[in-house]
Amino acid sequence: MKLLNEIDGFLASKNFSENTRLNYYYDLMTFYHFFDQKTLNETRLALFRASFEHTAPSAQRRKISCVNQFLLYLYHNGKVEHYFHLEQVAKIEKQDKKRANPKYKEFPEFYQPMTSVGQFIAILILEFGLNFSEIQQLRWENFNWTFKILTIDKKGMTRVLPIREKFALRVKSITNADELFSKTRQFLYLELKKYTNYSSKELREQYILRQIRSGKTIYELAELLGLSTIVTLEKYYR
Repeated sequence: MKLLNEIDGFLASKNFSENTRLNYYYDLMTFYHFFDQKTLNETRLALFRASFEHTAPSAQRRKISCVNQFLLYLYHNGKVEHYFHLEQVAKIEKQDKKRANPKYKEFPEFYQPMTSVGQFIAILILEFGLNFSEIQQLRWENFNWTFKILTIDKKGMTRVLPIREKFALRVKSITNADELFSKTRQFLYLELKKYTNYSSKELREQYILRQIRSGKTIYELAELLGLSTIVTLEKYYR
């Protein structure tokens, strides 16, 4: 069995974005180089597992998840006789002394009838994890109310984000959104500040926490946010 060929087959079987595919490819090439010309067995897998024990727990979980998916692919396709897998790293609740971990919070007050520009900005960030520059690039036509999706084009990459019903109910009837989207970052900042004490960064973190609670992997979340790497998200998965 040529692992390199199987890696190509595995990646081709997945509907990954380019960024996610590259992340998986990097982790699987590490796996490939470790097992090059060597037999795949429990002992070798244990040695491979030990080779990255010094890395952050979040990085370990990412690598293990990636490799386990690949091992399952090999088993389902008859490339190995046994289903091998790596034991996942247990999540340990740990208080970071340098940084208070953000707590997930519901914001029912944001979903009251729309009364201000700041409220609209807040709900955009909370629902889609957008930053100010992304809000400025929006157009009302990007919101497809029939299929409940928001399409965002940024630096040549297209993201398609689901629109929740509770968001649609509050903003679907807005008629002058494009006027807001053409405003400056300073304007968006000041209007948000008038409405809530939460910063755009804190609201974006709440979006991240909600996606994690819903079961999104670090790769899926990076894709939703339009990130080219997962580095800035690793702290949320520790």
